[in-house]
Amino acid sequence: MFAAAMLTLSLLASPGIATGTPPIAPLLPDGSILSGASGTMVRPRPGDPWHFRVASNQADTSAPVRDLVLMPSRALEDMERTQATTGSDAVMVVTGDVTVFQGRNWLMPRHVELLAAPAMREVPTEVPADPSAEVQGELAGDGMRSGASAGDSIADIVADLQDSVELLPRSVDDGTVTEVMEEVTPDGTLVLSRRGRMLRGPHGAWMFVFDADAWGTSDAPVVLLPSPTLTALIKDGRRKDYRQPIHISGSMTTYRGRSFLVPTAYSTLYQRQNLSR
Repeated sequence: MFAAAMLTLSLLASPGIATGTPPIAPLLPDGSILSGASGTMVRPRPGDPWHFRVASNQADTSAPVRDLVLMPSRALEDMERTQATTGSDAVMVVTGDVTVFQGRNWLMPRHVELLAAPAMREVPTEVPADPSAEVQGELAGDGMRSGASAGDSIADIVADLQDSVELLPRSVDDGTVTEVMEEVTPDGTLVLSRRGRMLRGPHGAWMFVFDADAWGTSDAPVVLLPSPTLTALIKDGRRKDYRQPIHISGSMTTYRGRSFLVPTAYSTLYQRQNLSR
């Protein structure tokens, strides 16, 4: 479980992505909202975390590719399950928040839909007898032959309607929980000015350890997700001591039983020396 979560964050310890990929589109500004963008889930190379590749004009083969690294969340779990069920060519419509970290765009998916073909309905092939045929005869008043031969049977009408319907969106959240946990923190839960310390995980990801409260209890450590605030925290920690306590704010998310935090603000605590008496 922990190794799978760290795989998604493997790029936190490396500044670049695989080479040899198609031209990359310009970065989206931090704080951009990706609204209803169609695309597919891809891995540029084996071992890389999932990327969301925005669909481009297929006629233009030289068009740059826009890949956004997907950040761990419940929505990503749903996307992975849908990908495994429907195949690698599944087209998804994603809405989420975009951030910039280490020269890459990262995407926190908030709502995901799958573009799927409508279900085919079974229609009767036998046309019921026209009760007015005995009165009107085989020809209608306008000289056209009535019944199935006129091309307006029930089967023909339903077939024409189904042919005219394009792919329909449906949510990828089917209510399935990958792993049952107690006291799961809902995605988007806000953390306001919590005190703790940063440390580097064994796989290179940055983590935040909450300080215990007055009763001696504390929350489990969380993995810090990419954001401009994380960039500032890393730079500040290089100039100072990472062991110094800080107050941090952000939003929580969960992925495969692991807790993550997108930091949005922090403040450094300065410990004053005790005054001598």
